[in-house]
Amino acid sequence: MKLTFTHSPLVHAGPQRTDPDFVAACRAHPAARAVILCKGDVVLSETGEPLVLHPLEAATLRLAPPGLVFLGLEGETPWFGAAAEPGATPPGVDFRRATMMADANLAAILGRGRAILNWHRRRTFCSNCGALNEPHEGATKLVCPSCGTEHFPRTDPSVIMLPHSGDRCVLGRQPDWPPGMYATLAGFMEPGETIEEACARETFEETGLKVISARYVASQPWPFPSTLMIGLMAEIEPGEPVARDDLEDARWFTREETRELYHGEMMRWAPPHYSVSRLLVETWLNGG
Repeated sequence: MKLTFTHSPLVHAGPQRTDPDFVAACRAHPAARAVILCKGDVVLSETGEPLVLHPLEAATLRLAPPGLVFLGLEGETPWFGAAAEPGATPPGVDFRRATMMADANLAAILGRGRAILNWHRRRTFCSNCGALNEPHEGATKLVCPSCGTEHFPRTDPSVIMLPHSGDRCVLGRQPDWPPGMYATLAGFMEPGETIEEACARETFEETGLKVISARYVASQPWPFPSTLMIGLMAEIEPGEPVARDDLEDARWFTREETRELYHGEMMRWAPPHYSVSRLLVETWLNGG
């Protein structure tokens, strides 16, 4: 299953983007393209597709700092991203809904753009001295002009796992989820942890169940706001799960119950390829 936001067509051009002339040439390239977001949502064209403009045209809009951000090269085509100020464009459509329907390559480009633009929104000022940061390398890096601190886009690693034992798995639900929705467990890694240790800790914190072993399956960039989801199958000891932490409920599901849930009710919320959570479930249902 090819997951949304993965298999990006972009080459990030790290060595080249350090050259301001290269970034300027990319911005002026006849084939260059720019995706436009507004408050994290996707601005649409008149035809209902994600709005894609030439960067020079996008630059005429009222854009939030830092303006155009260089995202990378798709072959010879430079791609940029920008966040429009509210009112500068028609209201955007919910990012999740837009990327569920978008072409896979464009969804990956939008995901990278959203992650970097969200980082800019949170890193306007230097975390070391408080001065206003300045964009460099196509705005993929910030430098404080006062103390010289360099700031780079960050990605927060998170484990996401399907606890299972025999022919049953444990799924949980959070209080604000739609009725009937259950999913895999997940949580951010903490300093000093391995991936396996984070999997065991989060599983125990959320259900009280002990992990015997964890096996890596796949990972997925997740631009909400900028996370790397590390997907694992977690074999656990039998026992009765007790919903804790941020869960409202956690319980065992047989393979048939899981198949009925995910091939029925859960299809309403997202297509199968949209998250690594679904991949973990399908892997387990298929005996993996």
